[in-house]
Amino acid sequence: MLEEADLPLVTEYQLYQRVQPLLAAGQYSGERILRLPTYWSQPQLRAMIRTLEKRRVLAPDEDFKAGVWRVVQAAAAPTAEEAICLVDPFSYISHLSAMQRYGVTDRSPEALHVTTPARTLWTHMRDVQMAEDYEGELAGSLLPQLSKIGIREQVRRRQVIIHESKHPAEPVPIAGSVSRIATIGRVFVDMLDQPQLCGGIRHVLDCYDRHAEQWFDEIVAAVDTTDSPIVKVRAGYILDEMLGLSHPNINGWTRCAQRGGSRKLDPQAPYGHVFSEKWMIALNA
Repeated sequence: MLEEADLPLVTEYQLYQRVQPLLAAGQYSGERILRLPTYWSQPQLRAMIRTLEKRRVLAPDEDFKAGVWRVVQAAAAPTAEEAICLVDPFSYISHLSAMQRYGVTDRSPEALHVTTPARTLWTHMRDVQMAEDYEGELAGSLLPQLSKIGIREQVRRRQVIIHESKHPAEPVPIAGSVSRIATIGRVFVDMLDQPQLCGGIRHVLDCYDRHAEQWFDEIVAAVDTTDSPIVKVRAGYILDEMLGLSHPNINGWTRCAQRGGSRKLDPQAPYGHVFSEKWMIALNA
């Protein structure tokens, strides 16, 4: 089943989700399964994993701290981003790595930037996912739990930087891959929210100058739905005053402008002496 599914990695939780339907049906590919257990829970699953390790079907994946196995006979090895997205169901490619994927930067980041929900939110999403996956199951506490697995600083020999967010994106799948990525609109929002993770504000301004018109509708929609006033102000200044692009929604963002506030275009730099009167932001970049 693992070979036919072409899964390069599995966790205990994922393996249970794959095996349980086979046991419920009592057959696989038209062949009856012999010696079906009367009950299938975490102890039985772990015993099966030990057997599969002895038979060299599975091998522990050393890029993760525990609870992840390589499928030895898998046709292809996963990339770093695929491995992480397989192990953490709520993670996605973000920041400079997402910018590279979309072709809006000419930089090739050495480290892979990945975002995952902050721990409290991750736990809530885990509970929702498990309630859905285990609907109708008895004694759910005895079944494998969806766990937050530790990721080492290097995965597949590539440095990995994990960002935790209280407001993660709703990622989209990458075609032909098991990886997920922030939408292009959200990537442009993250550039303004955390420019230091996206090559710095000067690089961000250059990316907006080169690509904002192409992705204008997506950017406006993403900025409009963010609850960050500073992102709306930075986006308003860049799109409106710097690039001369107009949209009915942009004028509404002026409500976030705050006279006498401490807002800066570049959060890392001193204020400087140039300001936008309309957007009430220091133009310190």
